[in-house]
Amino acid sequence: MNEQKEYDWKYRRTNSKGDVIFRHNTNQTVEDVCNFLDEYNIEYEKRLGATMLWIYFNNKKYAYYYTTGKWAPFASGGYPKKHFHSKGIEDFYNRFLLSNKKYVVKETVKDVKEILNKFKIEYTIKNSTVTLITKAIPRVDGKGNRKRFTYEYCIGTGKWREIKFNNTNINYYNSQGIKHFVIKYFQATEKEQLKGFQSYE
Repeated sequence: MNEQKEYDWKYRRTNSKGDVIFRHNTNQTVEDVCNFLDEYNIEYEKRLGATMLWIYFNNKKYAYYYTTGKWAPFASGGYPKKHFHSKGIEDFYNRFLLSNKKYVVKETVKDVKEILNKFKIEYTIKNSTVTLITKAIPRVDGKGNRKRFTYEYCIGTGKWREIKFNNTNINYYNSQGIKHFVIKYFQATEKEQLKGFQSYE
């Protein structure tokens, strides 16, 4: 995608107060934006009459206007009172959707799948979130399996957390990407599970 490097402000109109209003054009089509969102497995809804999409990311909802790059977080009370500017969909994703992360993580759904398949990890992906679960390891006493651990990993942010039964208020932690998370955090848990089992590879 040919992302704008700078804003492209053009005169639009002068309002009733005499203020000059400028408009930035992204020169991106709805197909450009949808292709980008599809690549990162980000959920969205088209609102073509308003040249707008609803974008869903990490349990939040945003209005994004693809011809101008304007965006606003969802306002439950009605139409958003304030809009913000981005240069285009990639700028919106990198500079705003990922604004709270510690590391800059450049990865796509395809990148994440390749790593998880390489390490033979059981996982599911929904929107921009991966759910991973550790291996089923038989107990030494033969009474079923050891406890399995479940994690969430947010694609493109490096953020992860352990999911515990009946606990939805869990802090996210930072990693430098899916490979760093798997090796340093997820795989370490599996090694603890597998202590004493010679079948570990």
